[in-house]
Amino acid sequence: MTNLPAKAKVMIGVVAVASLFAVSFSTRSWQEQAWPQLAILLTAAALSSRFKVKIPGMTSSMSGNLPIVLLAVTQLGLFGSLLVAAMAALAQSCTSSGSKTKPIQFVFNACTLVNASAIAYVAYHSRVTTHSAMHTFSLVLAASAYFLANTAPVAGIIGLTEGGNPFALWHRVFLWSFPNYVIGAGLTALAAAFGTQTGLATVAMLLLVLFAVYQSYKLYIRLAEQIQPKAMAAAAGR
Repeated sequence: MTNLPAKAKVMIGVVAVASLFAVSFSTRSWQEQAWPQLAILLTAAALSSRFKVKIPGMTSSMSGNLPIVLLAVTQLGLFGSLLVAAMAALAQSCTSSGSKTKPIQFVFNACTLVNASAIAYVAYHSRVTTHSAMHTFSLVLAASAYFLANTAPVAGIIGLTEGGNPFALWHRVFLWSFPNYVIGAGLTALAAAFGTQTGLATVAMLLLVLFAVYQSYKLYIRLAEQIQPKAMAAAAGR
């Protein structure tokens, strides 16, 4: 923490305070949770967060937990949605490569996911009608809000700690992760179409699809990393 630039410390503090405010506000409705549904989505969040790939050229990664977080936003109260986001952050911070996530990194990532989930919750539940078309629009709005609230702070903190233009870094994150968000929002809409409460069977099928998307992303990134050096070498040889 002592090695961080002052601006990075301020940004981390602001993100942390915002998440504490969201959590304290959400505790007012904690008794309204559908606890069996919460247990299912907490488990799904932990599993889907392990489907993560590293964004080429950056230290950040993206995972497949978006549909689960969005399902929590649409089917649980605010407190339950934040719990699912926190579980996703905890599972996402666990690495299998032997490298450990620093406490300050975990705090920032967890608070960012909590804030993004809270903003998505407000965006989704701000709709004024229950018409099906409005429901779809609210879901798109929630996914967009989550995308911006999740990726913008990540690009900002990387720019402050590692150097570089935050807008250029965010653009790189956008190019790699936006398709993942589109797919995630679509899967959420399909899962929500089966009912107001997603059951074990639907969540299991959703996790299978997310795993397939994760494997496709891994393959695509591996091929892209192999092709890029060859393309640069070919260009240099001209």
